[in-house]
Amino acid sequence: MTQQTTTQADDVLPELPAIDDNAAAAGALREKLADAATPGYQAEFDPEEAEHAGAFVEDALSEQDAAESGDDLAALVGDEEPAFLDDEGPSADIPPFITTTNARELYDLRPGETVPEAIARKAKEG
Repeated sequence: MTQQTTTQADDVLPELPAIDDNAAAAGALREKLADAATPGYQAEFDPEEAEHAGAFVEDALSEQDAAESGDDLAALVGDEEPAFLDDEGPSADIPPFITTTNARELYDLRPGETVPEAIARKAKEG
């Protein structure tokens, strides 16, 4: 009877399209990622989904790359050296007494203004 029922069902039901498991998994992953972007919602990912989402991609700098990146920064800065700021401006001399006064307080540094610009402005003001 089972064989007969299966044959009858095949005759009556239209042929269903094949399900693409990869497309279905990708769609579910997109939905989970959208849920994860919702504040306060904690979406759960199985290890395979997390890997497909890029959770385990190693993109940190190597130790050598990190050391070489300091060379790039030094090239941008040029010959400028760290300096102490005092009432007369930047100084290479270490002051006998170091305070916690910052450039904002010392030069009335304004938003978007650089320290050299603030020093020049304060010099013009007298």
